[in-house]
Amino acid sequence: MEHIIVLEDSEFNLSGEGRLSFKRPHSRRQELPLLKPSEVGIKVDYRLLNPIQTAFYRFYKDGSALVSAPTSAGKSLTAFMFMRDSEGRKIYTAPTKALVYEKAVEMGRLFGKKVDMRTGDAIESFKQTTSDVVVSTYENLTLALRNRAPWTEDIECVVIDEVHNIMGSRGWVVEELITSLMSRKVRLLLLSATLPGGEELAKWVGANLFVESFWRPVPLERKILPLKEFEDISGAKDQDGKIAGKLLSALFQIRRPEDQVILFVHKKSIGWRILEIAVRERIGVLNRTVPFEVDSDTPPEIAFHNADVPKEEREEIEKKFRKGELPVLVATHTLAYGVNLPADTVIIGVRSFYDRKEGEWKVFPGHLDILQMEGRAGRLGIKERGFSFILPYGARPGQLEREIESCLEGEMVPYLKERLTSGDVGEEAEKILSLFILIGFLYEGSDFRKFLERTYSLKKFANDFYIDETFEWLREKGYIEGESLSDKARFCLRSGMSPMDYEEFLRRKYIGSDKTILVRPLIFVKRFESLYDFVKGGESFIEDDMYVRDRVAPFGAECFADNTHQLVFYTEGLTFKYRNISQPPGEFSYLGTDALHLLRVLLDIRSFGDISWNNREILAVSHMIKYGLSEEHTSLGGIKGIGHIRANLLKRLLQRENLKPPPLGAPVGELWELLTDTYGENLHAHIVDLLLEERMGGDRRRAEAEATQVIKRIKGSLGGFLIDDRVLRTFALFYHGPRSLRMSKKELLETCLTD
Repeated sequence: MEHIIVLEDSEFNLSGEGRLSFKRPHSRRQELPLLKPSEVGIKVDYRLLNPIQTAFYRFYKDGSALVSAPTSAGKSLTAFMFMRDSEGRKIYTAPTKALVYEKAVEMGRLFGKKVDMRTGDAIESFKQTTSDVVVSTYENLTLALRNRAPWTEDIECVVIDEVHNIMGSRGWVVEELITSLMSRKVRLLLLSATLPGGEELAKWVGANLFVESFWRPVPLERKILPLKEFEDISGAKDQDGKIAGKLLSALFQIRRPEDQVILFVHKKSIGWRILEIAVRERIGVLNRTVPFEVDSDTPPEIAFHNADVPKEEREEIEKKFRKGELPVLVATHTLAYGVNLPADTVIIGVRSFYDRKEGEWKVFPGHLDILQMEGRAGRLGIKERGFSFILPYGARPGQLEREIESCLEGEMVPYLKERLTSGDVGEEAEKILSLFILIGFLYEGSDFRKFLERTYSLKKFANDFYIDETFEWLREKGYIEGESLSDKARFCLRSGMSPMDYEEFLRRKYIGSDKTILVRPLIFVKRFESLYDFVKGGESFIEDDMYVRDRVAPFGAECFADNTHQLVFYTEGLTFKYRNISQPPGEFSYLGTDALHLLRVLLDIRSFGDISWNNREILAVSHMIKYGLSEEHTSLGGIKGIGHIRANLLKRLLQRENLKPPPLGAPVGELWELLTDTYGENLHAHIVDLLLEERMGGDRRRAEAEATQVIKRIKGSLGGFLIDDRVLRTFALFYHGPRSLRMSKKELLETCLTD
């Protein structure tokens, strides 16, 4: 394997000057001129390829490769050079939908043609893949390989971006993906920004080239300043409040005029406290859904980006920061691994403490996370340098800097290997192992251990007693029958669901029939852990929480462990009373996609007899999850553009008069007639009164405007039906197949709502 180290003193600028400075391990430094795009047959706006791209072009010959280089170092163009001469299908895979969309645009521009995207949307499986270039999420490509999707049959090469995710909780997906592709002898290009033990990874995949770069496109200046040196402007008595106050104070002192700044916090609670202090200081906050009330018309100067921010708000925050209309972004470490949002300066709050259980000091965020965050500092062509300010609390600056500098010298330990080696496997890893054994059985039959031996994490554990125990459990539960996989095992492989999650679904089914509680294990990719952070300060929270807990308790403690109670809180529409929630937070704002997947899952389960729900019930469950509505009110989700809060407003309006809404699929006109017959010309006034009483306090102006919007939504849907178009179309595709695309909506209603 050729190992090329791109040195820090390499040079590159947009005016067309630069050089590649490199070395091989245990050899002397060398220099080469940077290549012109015309020399390698590429059309780009830059006059020269940068040092990393030049190194890859000069030293890559064939086979697989690994490129480890800082964020924004031009790895996309490297991927293009790797893929362009392949005759078969070329796949670029990334960890998130946001990155897939970004890379699809980049690849389309580089290849000069349309590329196909595969992000796991339910309807994608019915769309023909016409391009020989596909950009996909990890999970979607993995499932496609398991299910032998037609677009995976002629793969010649695959680029795996952000491959350092192999060390996170989703690392097993990356391992399965790489193992499956190596079995097919597909050429791989692994791309990473921060990766210890890169040489081990390169050897595992049989790479012929490993390019390791210490050069950055925009030079970085790092300063480590103890957080205690900054004033606490919070006035708080608790630790989170004090840290938030000091970080906001540091931001004011460090930020230069016109700078775009990202302030990274090590946990969400501190980010929200920073926003709370900002509101008090009359600093404009862009977020609308927060754990406290915000009543301010001040132009936005700051926003918090994290997993709990609703989808629509998160997209608005990203757009404004990218355009320079939002100067300060507070973020958790997930931003460093997600969309590309470069800044001039990053400020990183670091918390260090002694873990008595493990007998060692721990740092949050971790050293690798810090390096990843620093990768956001620097905007090529805008500022000459990027700046990183690391503000430790409880850690010595000198020691922290040494640890950061040396962290890439350590061993690469993927998630599964770390769990198994520690001896504390944990429930999440148990779920993964149960699915991994089925995957091995899919590829190798009863010799499933051969597949495990080809993975990075399990090669030394393939014959471990824990694997034996899990295999016997799968056989006992009916996932493996003789030398074959059962229907429910194949269902798990198709859907990506762990057998342990499916068994939890079956356990709940035998206890009762509450559909929200029952389907929660089937929405296995969601944690549902954030809603209570937004509502626990509300006046009615104790009462609402008791109601939810009474509903959930008969189904066992498992329902609290996986936050089923928070999902019930949402589907019961209790969020309506909380003024600080403009839209469902975090994962709850992304449930539209899960609601579509749930259609296929429930149809699959019905096909082998584990449920007997009719079509109308399955469609109702999908609406229930997407719109956060109780089962008897799911038809309200069929009003175009109604959303969660407004649908539950109508639900409460009907409940006041003990009225039942028309059934799912009924004409919208029936609902309008019901409302006008009941309230007549006073409909608007009754909606306003309800809003003032249950949601908006004394803000009559907002209540009047909201009532107008709700009535406008209903009138705009007259002539339509009380059913979500996308849910109905997707269900019809799963139920009827492609012929449903030629059917009118009326035909779909007639055939899908009658069994």
